[in-house]
Amino acid sequence: MARESRGAQPLSRSLKVYQRIAVAFVFMTFFLLLAVLYLSISRATITVVANPRVVSVDTEVQAVANPTNDGELSGIVSKQSFNTQEIITLPTDGGTAVEEKAGGTVTIINESNSGQPLVGTTRLLSKEGILFRIDSAVNVPAKGQVNVIAHADKPGLSGEIGPTQFTIPGLPESTQKLIYAVSVDSMKGGVSYKRTLTQKDVDDAVSTVSNALLEKAKTTISAGVDRTVFSGESYSSSVTSQGASVAVGAEVGSFTVTVAMDVTAVYYDQNAVKQYALSQLYARVPEGYAAENVSTDAVQMSVKSADVKKGEATLGVYLEGKAIIAEDSAVLSKDRFVGRAPNEVLTLLRASEAVKDASVSFTPFWLERVPTLKDHITIVITE
Repeated sequence: MARESRGAQPLSRSLKVYQRIAVAFVFMTFFLLLAVLYLSISRATITVVANPRVVSVDTEVQAVANPTNDGELSGIVSKQSFNTQEIITLPTDGGTAVEEKAGGTVTIINESNSGQPLVGTTRLLSKEGILFRIDSAVNVPAKGQVNVIAHADKPGLSGEIGPTQFTIPGLPESTQKLIYAVSVDSMKGGVSYKRTLTQKDVDDAVSTVSNALLEKAKTTISAGVDRTVFSGESYSSSVTSQGASVAVGAEVGSFTVTVAMDVTAVYYDQNAVKQYALSQLYARVPEGYAAENVSTDAVQMSVKSADVKKGEATLGVYLEGKAIIAEDSAVLSKDRFVGRAPNEVLTLLRASEAVKDASVSFTPFWLERVPTLKDHITIVITE
């Protein structure tokens, strides 16, 4: 008789316990892996739109010969007087054409060893054979030169000549080679359009001539300064006298403006001033803010006062910049945001005047709260 086949034997109680433990371990490991994966990829990005504020410094520095104190820098102080005469031609609009005597500025040069006085009607003969006369008496120093206004002897376009050289027929022929005149600009005004001269015409002319004289003064004064050492410059000027050759209300096509001015110049180390202004600006940045892209090229300088005898000057220094919320600001502390919902984060941020707006984004996108790990929080500041 055949042996009956035996069916599957039930597991012993101990084996069942081990089986359950193994299954539980697998599930625990799976959930642990999910937790680790969640923690490793969960991130929050908080984007802050900064609300910039203007910061500025308005201070003074002292330019002195031998700086010893804070706020002092090495400088040169100079003051000189300048004067000029310029012929101003009025606009032709609304004027009546009239022949006039063309004129302009000439420079009389004296290469002799003796001074030469010249009366107000002294003749100047151009290379083109056109006769001019100087408007006022001058005394040309030995080995020197003077500028004076001259007009053609006859009215009309014949007097409108370009830059040229003049002889002085009234001097001995041998002296004419040593004392002569030149012009660097064209003679103008052979035909003018006469109209009523207004006060605005005079004021505009004085302003134009004054600005041109100041630019010439800057060139003259700075000629003796080592600009590789004293790279910065500031000027102040005051017009000491001004006048026009004709009265307001006269019918003219052109007139002569006379301007005299005193110019004070201060030369200093520009880089030293920029660094000083920048340091003073940083010191004025409010707590929780950081200066943003401040350009020292925007430093504005002005002469407040100057003592030429002492070689000292007070310079006004102004620099303006922009500051935005700093990364290490208490407002952006990550401790404030961990575990919070987006609306809570935005409420906290928008309460600060340093923040214009903010937004929160998550990775993965289905997250609803900021991670509890601070290194999984990224804060981005934009303007």
